Amino acid sequence: MKVLAIESSCDDTSFAVVNDDKKVDFHETINHRKFHREHGGVVPEMVARQHLDIMDHLSKFQKKINFANIDAIASTYGPGLIGGLIVGSSFAKGLALSHQKRIIPINHLQAHLLSPRLVSQLSFPYLCLLVSGGNTALVLVKSARKFITLGSTIDDSAGECFDKVAKAMQLGYPGGPIIEKLALDGDPTTFNLPQPLLKVKDCNFSFSGLKTSAIQVIKKNKLQKKFLKNFSASFQFTVGEIFLNKINNAFAELKRKKIKIRDFSICGGVAANQYVNGLLKDFIEDKGIAYHQVPMAYCTDNAAMIGWNAIEILKSSKNKFNNYNVRPSPNTLIHENF
Repeated sequence: MKVLAIESSCDDTSFAVVNDDKKVDFHETINHRKFHREHGGVVPEMVARQHLDIMDHLSKFQKKINFANIDAIASTYGPGLIGGLIVGSSFAKGLALSHQKRIIPINHLQAHLLSPRLVSQLSFPYLCLLVSGGNTALVLVKSARKFITLGSTIDDSAGECFDKVAKAMQLGYPGGPIIEKLALDGDPTTFNLPQPLLKVKDCNFSFSGLKTSAIQVIKKNKLQKKFLKNFSASFQFTVGEIFLNKINNAFAELKRKKIKIRDFSICGGVAANQYVNGLLKDFIEDKGIAYHQVPMAYCTDNAAMIGWNAIEILKSSKNKFNNYNVRPSPNTLIHENF
């Protein structure tokens, strides 16, 4: 089985051809960060225009594909920025109709949650921490079509918090990788930052209070190298401790419900943070659970995970997927299927 996939939910345009044996024949992601950096972040209207311009690039990409060998075409239908979703899904529909292929609409969040299975042997059910620019959640992945959210953010996401704090420190966009680099030479004990919902024994997250407190500290200090390094380390440490606390709560909840898991993974853009990965890996493996780290290329938005999700769906569903009228939705939830 072979799937052509398109991802365009935010500020990256990505194309891939993925096989059911987990081989990725082709994968290219065009990153628009340099353009958005000039504007201090992602501007939705400009995002749509960037995706539209890149679709011309796909004409060259199509020459590398033998559509006779393609079983289906998949694209992101939500959640995300509606302009980008419309561009990518419309292009996918056009290809599917012109080549008489099945069209597979993909939930972007579910694709992130299933992405560890593209590179590792994870058995259902497994626990996954989804941490991206727009989402933070702890999810029990029961199958390719069934996801149970144990907890999610009640306000800001972890990725957004990283970016807003970096912007306050005048570090540029995206902020996460810059903070991670500065933190390498910083002292994480320098600043005592709040951990919202620390005493609440559920799996929900809150990063708004941490973001506000961090920005207040930043405003009171000069943005010198020593401060930037120490504050970055302290901030990153605090986010890591929040993750550990809520994951521990998730394990307790699974135990109460007598649900056993053998695997854990982290996915989404923040999953590229090596400090967070190292911290969680030690914590998870101490509990006798296998920890699976998603490669850097599959942490951020990418078409390979979209293609793999489509393959998982095709394997587990009897649906013929001939509905070309599915509309993109910017606010799709983790548990919602198209």
